Amino acid sequence: MRRTLAACGALLFTLVFAAPSYAQIVNGGFELPASPIGYQLLGGGSTAITGWVTTDNGVEWFSPTSFGYAAPPNGQNIVDLACYTYSAGGIQQTFGTVPGQSYRIDFWLGTHAASGRDGTATIDVSADGQTQSYSHSNFAGSIVWSPRTFTFVADDASATLRFRCTQNANLHFAYIDGVGASQVVPARTTSWGRVKSMFR
Repeated sequence: MRRTLAACGALLFTLVFAAPSYAQIVNGGFELPASPIGYQLLGGGSTAITGWVTTDNGVEWFSPTSFGYAAPPNGQNIVDLACYTYSAGGIQQTFGTVPGQSYRIDFWLGTHAASGRDGTATIDVSADGQTQSYSHSNFAGSIVWSPRTFTFVADDASATLRFRCTQNANLHFAYIDGVGASQVVPARTTSWGRVKSMFR
């Protein structure tokens, strides 16, 4: 009887109270390596930002405080997906996943109206064939950040998370920062009634 109760307790903990696992996003704040001190323009295919690969025409990687703006949400450095005078910029990272599980990606999206840009930004975030667009508006001169969340279902043992902006970079700033670790959300939940029924 004690063994049955112990087994029931172990099963209950596993099904109901087990903590979700996490997949690690490397260098989500774009802080590594220690440079740039100021600004760097990175073309497509660059691995200068630890853990990330730039896509399309690349990104701008810089510290807003070097240009007189407030510190960003995570650390000192940010990425602008609207890459200088080009029409498409992006960055991506591949990480391990569990097939069939849902993942949550948290990040910050920022923009402002300055240097001829109109204060709007639209980016696409994708992974494993699933894409969502995010827009942000801020018509002030200072950078304003908005927290955003992207979710997707993994289809195999790894996923490539991509952030892209295809807007005219002469008219828009599309900043990202603080890409958080992705959380595995259990695909099923088990009720107490279901657990009890297993031992009747």
